[in-house]
Amino acid sequence: MFVDILILLVGLVLLLYSADMMINSSDSIAKKFQLSPILIGLTIVAFGTSAPELVITLFAAFKEIPATDAIIGNIIGSNIANILLILGTASLFFKIDLSNIGPKDNSFLLILTSYFATMFYIASSLNFTIIIGLIVFVILFLNLLKNYESNNEELKFKEFSKRTYVILLFSFIGIFIGGKIFLDSSLSIFTTFGLEETIIGISILAIGTSLPELATVVISYIRKKGSIGIGNIIGSNIMNILFVFLPGAIIIKSRNLDFSLENTDLIHLNVLILVTLIITAMSLLKMKLNKIFALGFLVSYVVYITYSVS
Repeated sequence: MFVDILILLVGLVLLLYSADMMINSSDSIAKKFQLSPILIGLTIVAFGTSAPELVITLFAAFKEIPATDAIIGNIIGSNIANILLILGTASLFFKIDLSNIGPKDNSFLLILTSYFATMFYIASSLNFTIIIGLIVFVILFLNLLKNYESNNEELKFKEFSKRTYVILLFSFIGIFIGGKIFLDSSLSIFTTFGLEETIIGISILAIGTSLPELATVVISYIRKKGSIGIGNIIGSNIMNILFVFLPGAIIIKSRNLDFSLENTDLIHLNVLILVTLIITAMSLLKMKLNKIFALGFLVSYVVYITYSVS
């Protein structure tokens, strides 16, 4: 147990250091190409921090008997954790300005999340019609990014070198390795409690794979680059559905295997829609997350996790 805890701490340190490198290099790229920091958060940073979820999904999809419940639980749990746990924790230390998120980004996330949740209400297993719908969302998301406007007020000249790309690449690798180390040691500690696969996905896997988002948001605000951090949360939730869940679903269906949707407790989906709706409404109202909201988010998350594991 002591060794697992020590390894866990090593993974955490690597994760935080890599997130710091990723924020700095991403910010440099944004200023070099005059891109909005929110756009960088939605894309490059979101892709990097969603890597742990993607790896877990791919491993689960290629298993002889695909771990579909773990895939579903990881996506739902990670997206809930990103809002309640990550934003809640960050808001204890910083005033998170939700007005930085554009209405189109919010609306897209809410509609996509609603579509994702509706799958479980109308179908017993994943079919190609649903998959085609998700592919349409991928096209719409790429079109949204293509037409994204730059916020020149936030851009300042900064010396740029091609080494920035190398640093960004190594930061992704560090986040992946750090997240993997943390995740494996966490699972080694908690599997002795005999938790079900879905519960592990919703709680342990979700929290573990959301650590890159937490590190990114906290460090982005410390570095006074909060737009990247807040964009990362929205982008990660979008990426988790379109570029993590969807590839896993395609792999399983292409193997002519069933992807059951019946084992998921609908309460998890209700919570996912509710928290997405809350953050969308707060963003449209240009609200800031203060310590009161932070405590509300964190208490809600504790209640949710307690319900999940009970």
